[in-house]
Amino acid sequence: MIHRHLHKLFTQGIDIITKDMSILDDLFYDNYALTEEELTSIKTYFTAKGLNIVNGYPRSDSVFPLLAIILSADREAETFLNDDAEPISDRESSYFNMDLKSSIWEYTYNFLIISEHPDITAYYYEIAKSILLIGYPQLEEIGCFDFALEGSELAPDLRYLPEHLFYRQLTFRVRMEFQQFDKESKFKKAFKVVGIHIDKNASNYDIGGVKDNVKPYRLEE
Repeated sequence: MIHRHLHKLFTQGIDIITKDMSILDDLFYDNYALTEEELTSIKTYFTAKGLNIVNGYPRSDSVFPLLAIILSADREAETFLNDDAEPISDRESSYFNMDLKSSIWEYTYNFLIISEHPDITAYYYEIAKSILLIGYPQLEEIGCFDFALEGSELAPDLRYLPEHLFYRQLTFRVRMEFQQFDKESKFKKAFKVVGIHIDKNASNYDIGGVKDNVKPYRLEE
């Protein structure tokens, strides 16, 4: 499940930054030309608070700052003829000779970055975006492709969060092949052909105006 890999990706990214704060220099100073004073305040806050990563919407007891991984939608984006994919050809595989059904699915995730201050939310928004972009190869290893990322600032929604919190959203779209093996199909196939069947009265029939001209020969006993 992709959301678990996303959770791992963000968690690893936060751990790496915690051990090497120069990464924040590369991000904020080189890209956004923040002052040394502001950079120092970001590092101080990051060291003290870190970033909590959760799957699903925040709860009443959630600790901020927080990044919530939420599946917004998934859909079957591309299909193949009869949904057939190339079966496994490795004879040693337990899936050998099974029918394989496959299609391409697109998943849309929303990452909510939430804190108690608008600047803090903006900092963590950029950090989360950077971690995700750098982590694309890690997601490719599990079969993800065709990445798309965009973001926005959101107004507080009192149905889900207190009014005093500030949050931004990253919207992430990714595609992945979804496969299903038909185990029953393996037992409905012939693995060997022994001889051919010929009617004992010969098969020199006229079928649709075409003669097959196959004549059996019997060995004398």
